[in-house]
Amino acid sequence: MTHESPKNFTKLLEQLLNSRQAQNGEEQMMYLGELGAVCESVFDFSQALIYYKELLELSEKKNDCVTQETALYNLANCYRQLSKFHNSLDYFSRLIATTRNSGNRLLQIAGFWGKGTNYQNLGDYEKAIECFQVQYALACEMNERRWEKSALGSLGNVYQFLGEFPKALDYENRALTIARELGDVKAKAESLVNLGSIYLQLRSWEMAIDLCEQALAIAWENNYQDLIMVSLHSLGQAYKGINQYVKAKDYLLKALEISDQIGEKRVRSAILQGLSDVCSQTNQIEQAIKYNIESLNISREIGNRFGEAAALSRIAITYQNIGKNSKALSYYQQSLTILQKIGAKQSQEQLFFNIGTIYYREKLYAKALGCLRTALILSEELQIVAEQARVQLAMGAVFHKLNQHENAIYHYRQAYQIYKCLGDERQAQQMLKMMHKLGVEPSL
Repeated sequence: MTHESPKNFTKLLEQLLNSRQAQNGEEQMMYLGELGAVCESVFDFSQALIYYKELLELSEKKNDCVTQETALYNLANCYRQLSKFHNSLDYFSRLIATTRNSGNRLLQIAGFWGKGTNYQNLGDYEKAIECFQVQYALACEMNERRWEKSALGSLGNVYQFLGEFPKALDYENRALTIARELGDVKAKAESLVNLGSIYLQLRSWEMAIDLCEQALAIAWENNYQDLIMVSLHSLGQAYKGINQYVKAKDYLLKALEISDQIGEKRVRSAILQGLSDVCSQTNQIEQAIKYNIESLNISREIGNRFGEAAALSRIAITYQNIGKNSKALSYYQQSLTILQKIGAKQSQEQLFFNIGTIYYREKLYAKALGCLRTALILSEELQIVAEQARVQLAMGAVFHKLNQHENAIYHYRQAYQIYKCLGDERQAQQMLKMMHKLGVEPSL
């Protein structure tokens, strides 16, 4: 094992060797399962796979269907933890086929959860939704509330990635309600951090911070390392959103350390992207690019299409910030191609806005307007009000450069009114200053 072995590990290993010598297949299967579980408990998933594969082989020879199904589930889950999503999909598919024959409905539900999770990690959101909907239907049929909660939370995550935030909030709030009804502390923390993540996307920073701090407190108290990592990551993102870069970097580095300890590659890739943003904003350009390249390599290694698109986008942002616009456009286009294929609308909106700003700086105003109009349509469709204001302001600036002052003032007014409705006086006043700087006097 790569980690410090629990006290009972050596004893279990001795018992396994004795059972092999005695050719006691039943005891061998028992000890193989226990050894695999011990390895999982210290995040040594590679070693756990060795024990579970032997367990599966023995159970198939002895025609032990119950142990075979357990081994299939454990193998699938270990491969998922190692971010080997295609391998995990194969074992979860085998599990579903086996449970349909045996009638083990609980493990069948787990199989659909696993398939959906892998499809989500691979960016195949349509298939993920299908699996989670089957999981939810089966759970409701059996009155398995924990699996209902799991399915609702998973659907919330997928719709968050797709930028369909009203749906995401609905599913996640329903999941939180069930977690509270069950008194399931970990499930409650999972829902809280997921809700915080949605509010991050909606740029509701204070709400996001409050929810993630609640989740982090529960995770620390119960030593849920995976949830500590995710909560720290989300808090880092939130503080980055309000320009508190020192605090953001501190949270993100702590999250990165845990991701290394537990071998969570998918989240590590996202944390690296957050760190690259912080470095980019604080003019640490070389470090920002290093973080981005590591994130990109991880995403490509594990087949995470959304992560790959996000890394490409951040590389583009870094080059955009130092004025290398042709390089930035190239990376943006690679990212956009992936995002359009997997249907991630919210990320597409951000890219169209960023590309529009490049065209604005290059004085290609017609192209800038085309991108910004697409961004506005997407932000309205996604109901991201703060984003609508940002796009309206940018469109006003383009029309000002084209000396179309009537159109410019129209878009400035739209932005100003949105900020006023949001109660964001600081942003509203900043927008007014920009309007004065551009020589446009609004009659509001």
